[in-house]
Amino acid sequence: MKGKQLGFSLIELLIVMTIMLVVSAAVFGLVITAQTRYRSEQMFMDSLQGARLGMEMMVRDIRNAGYPPPYTFAGNLAQQPAGPTPPLPYPVGIWTVPNDAPDAVEARFAVGVVGVFGGLYSPTCVVGPAGTCAIPNAWDLILELDTNPPSGTVEWVRYTLLAPVAPATASTLVRTVSMKTPGTNPAAAQTLVPLVEDVVQNPTLAVDAANNPPVFTYECDPAKLIGTNCLAEDIKTVYIALRVQSARMDLDTRRQRRITIQGAASRLNPSR
Repeated sequence: MKGKQLGFSLIELLIVMTIMLVVSAAVFGLVITAQTRYRSEQMFMDSLQGARLGMEMMVRDIRNAGYPPPYTFAGNLAQQPAGPTPPLPYPVGIWTVPNDAPDAVEARFAVGVVGVFGGLYSPTCVVGPAGTCAIPNAWDLILELDTNPPSGTVEWVRYTLLAPVAPATASTLVRTVSMKTPGTNPAAAQTLVPLVEDVVQNPTLAVDAANNPPVFTYECDPAKLIGTNCLAEDIKTVYIALRVQSARMDLDTRRQRRITIQGAASRLNPSR
């Protein structure tokens, strides 16, 4: 009589398969969780990196705002400034207010921070607690500068925060660039280029230092103060705060992660 052949019973096989299924499910669960967390961290880092790059661009433009300044051009001062000035046929005369310069000359220099009132460039509107400028404000800033020196082409560079459009819940900071054209509206609609997305601040809501802080706050040149206000072109320092959030919720808190990036930039070119 032959001996019995040993092997797995059906029950033993079912137990082993059950254990393997449990272990496999646990392993795949960890892999899926790790992949989800990786994607979440990657998207958060993308938001953070985008905010940092946007901050660097704004700081660079603010520092260069007001170049080339009005005093470099012939006729701006009763006593001609030292150094090169544009050659004729630019009209020669005495003008002390940049807005009064001939258009051909005015389009070639920059006053720095642009004040807008009534839909047009306003050299006399003021910024501050009793300000009259519609722009600049907490969400909107327009600069004049030569973005590609030494081309001599002065441009309007605008940074503005756009409110979220449903179903989106986050705002977008955009940057627009257009040629400086005296006598026109520097805030006119241009091609909007998204610069920083997933911004928490909302320009349609009231400014709240804790929950809805302004993107831009301003400090006047102390020598140009009018009480506690100043002309827009006499703004010396711009403080920037960007509060951004991740595109996905955090796995642990079930909320979107947020971070605030702050910066400040002072104009290198003096006020006139």
